[in-house]
Amino acid sequence: MKPSRPSRPSRKDRRSKRIPASHRLLLTLLGPTGLEVSKEIVTTMEVSLHGARVQGIRTFRPDSQGVLTQLSSGQTAPVRIAWQAKAASNPQFLDTGVEFLSAFDFWGMEISDPAAASAPADRPPVSPQELLEELDKVSPSPDGNQRARTLEAAWCGLIDQLEERKVLSRDELLASLRTISRNFSSSPEI
Repeated sequence: MKPSRPSRPSRKDRRSKRIPASHRLLLTLLGPTGLEVSKEIVTTMEVSLHGARVQGIRTFRPDSQGVLTQLSSGQTAPVRIAWQAKAASNPQFLDTGVEFLSAFDFWGMEISDPAAASAPADRPPVSPQELLEELDKVSPSPDGNQRARTLEAAWCGLIDQLEERKVLSRDELLASLRTISRNFSSSPEI
């Protein structure tokens, strides 16, 4: 006998309205000891005040817990896997319902207004110094694990955005990193 899978909540069972939105996120599942057991970059299909429907390729066990990280901002939130099913739009992908385990404004937008989902926030540009200070604030962990996750999320987000805007491909970035590495290793120590 197959174990029963949790079903998706019906529209009337939802605690808040869902709106279509596309965000790139890093979903990291944690084991009972708090160590990473799986991670995947996923894309939101819908967001709500209490979670999201994300699409990816990995299978996750319902009730697993982990961390959702916005690649664009590095903001993190603890989450629980609520359900998972094959994506109706493409059976090669899986839709996964994630539920926030703490209440706060993860999306940074007004959920009640569907038009707000695509409107960028009006913020002044951040200087490189402010960016470094903010990265230092969100990753103060003395053991370095949170700092490493934050930097990984920031780099993944940056690479995704550069590629989406056709500024730089992953292959070009890799070639550039190899050149920098060769130049760095062949330069005399100071």
